[in-house]
Amino acid sequence: MFIRIKYYTFILLLIVNLLPGQEYKIQFSHIPIGQGIAQNDSMGIMNSVGSILYNDVSSDSFIVGVGFLNTTQSAFSEPPIIDNFTFPDLIVKNAQSVSVSATIYDLNGINSAELYFHMGGSTDVIKLPMSNNGNGEYEVLIHDSLMGVQNFRARIVSVDNMGYSTTTEYRTPEIQFNNGELSMDHEYSYYPDGIQSGKWKLMSWPGQPVNISLAPSELNDGHVFYSWKPIKEEFFSPSTIETGHSYWFKHTYKEPVVFEEDSSSALPLQNHVVQLKPGWNMIGSPFFFPVQFDKDSTVNDPITYGNLDKPGWSDGQPELNPWNGYAVYAADTSTMILTPFKESDSSAGRIAATSEWYLNLKIESETFFNYATEIGRRKHADNTLDIYDTPKFPDLNDRISLLTDLNGNGSYEYIRDIRDFNELNGVWNLRLDGHKDEKIILLSGDLRGSVPGELTMAIVDIQERKISYEFLEKEITISKDSELAYDLKLVAGDLGFVARMTQQILDNIPYAYSLGQNYPNPFNPITKMNYTLPKRSKVILSIYNVLGQEVITLLNKEQDYGYHTVTWDGTDHYGKQMASGVYFTRMTTKNFSQTKKMLLLK
Repeated sequence: MFIRIKYYTFILLLIVNLLPGQEYKIQFSHIPIGQGIAQNDSMGIMNSVGSILYNDVSSDSFIVGVGFLNTTQSAFSEPPIIDNFTFPDLIVKNAQSVSVSATIYDLNGINSAELYFHMGGSTDVIKLPMSNNGNGEYEVLIHDSLMGVQNFRARIVSVDNMGYSTTTEYRTPEIQFNNGELSMDHEYSYYPDGIQSGKWKLMSWPGQPVNISLAPSELNDGHVFYSWKPIKEEFFSPSTIETGHSYWFKHTYKEPVVFEEDSSSALPLQNHVVQLKPGWNMIGSPFFFPVQFDKDSTVNDPITYGNLDKPGWSDGQPELNPWNGYAVYAADTSTMILTPFKESDSSAGRIAATSEWYLNLKIESETFFNYATEIGRRKHADNTLDIYDTPKFPDLNDRISLLTDLNGNGSYEYIRDIRDFNELNGVWNLRLDGHKDEKIILLSGDLRGSVPGELTMAIVDIQERKISYEFLEKEITISKDSELAYDLKLVAGDLGFVARMTQQILDNIPYAYSLGQNYPNPFNPITKMNYTLPKRSKVILSIYNVLGQEVITLLNKEQDYGYHTVTWDGTDHYGKQMASGVYFTRMTTKNFSQTKKMLLLK
């Protein structure tokens, strides 16, 4: 055994010394990779040089190191190298193909090289084979027909003969179009048939027009554009088009208006940042296909105005469509990031966190709708005004609205009232208001998020003295006085709380109109009168003398249902003190009138 080992050792040393002297070279590409078998004692090495690339070979008294072969195997396991990826930053569309090229090489040889072509708005990837022009130079032509207004992104994927692959980052160009290719009648457009006459619409411009001027107009509601200043909270007539902004637009032409651009560019398909100022912002998408977005939790999901059938405000939207405009509320300076390629939707409208629930309240009449109202609870929210509460947007065509007063503060100015998630029970005061022609309105709700299992909800209709536990499954029909707001209360919590609270609300509503006797009576010079309203009403309360002449009107306005008190100090319209005598108080509403006699003694 000892003699055999010495013999093998001598042969190995001889080979090592002879190789450099004979300038012997090993071509890496010719080294095979196979499976090897190593045996102890007899030291049999079988099947190929490559058979021992993975492990050192050893016996009880003999060890062969394979560092050289391990290094060789490492080189062969490397994926292809892609260099000099030539891709245009700007494409001027002129009915010609565009060349994309790269240098690709690998010790194992290249099996395939393809350009993965991905058009905006599509989930399909087109694979374009690249041809080898020699010396590792690969090229492919992108045909003009593939370069549409929605733009594209592309990357190279190369696979070597061992199955190892390399993928580059996506590249995306700016494409410059001419001859009206960027038109509102595109398949992805929110307004494929144009904007109809006589209706306010929110619209925006995708891409980047070369001519950004807007013709000035002195019309109030003809061919006119309006934009919104968040800081000053006022509308104005803009003179230029801004990327990422939207505009109110209305015209009085006979035919629908279809906007198109003679010269404009499709932006690269990269994430686009929209800057938001505190308050309401009017925004739009610069892309020619629907895109999703990322935003901070303090920024509302964007809402839009109208659909194909009727005008009105939508609920929160999960994506932005080309040519359409949106309103979004930011509690503070913030951003929205529009993502032309997004793997999943993280908007609040689609996915609620584990510590929040939302109820989207929707109202709809025959001619208008408003789905923008939202109440709910979330972690870290306050029960008073905070960053999660949203005021009403001051639109140009307000027909119906459903507003909340922020936990009973009496100011119905908000479309979103979000409170602390740690509490279960609560009451939201709601006020339905609308145009004089909106008389029949349907109310429904859409509940989502991490809803506690014991959560129960009910709507109290103050005017009709009704309680509905089924408004989430079956819409409520409201017959509304054309000139008055309509009061509702939403009660949410455990079943016991909801049952007690709804009954308590009904018990606190007067059953009838009434005017009480003044007190004190006789009086000098101040007296008070109590009166009750079973529903929200316009109330006129006046003082008359014995000749039937009006002395003073103490009250002439809409008031909430409930118990009220008014005071008279004995003076007339001009502040002059009245003489002693008999006077009359008359209370009048739409369907009620009552008079009380009183005596002023000095």
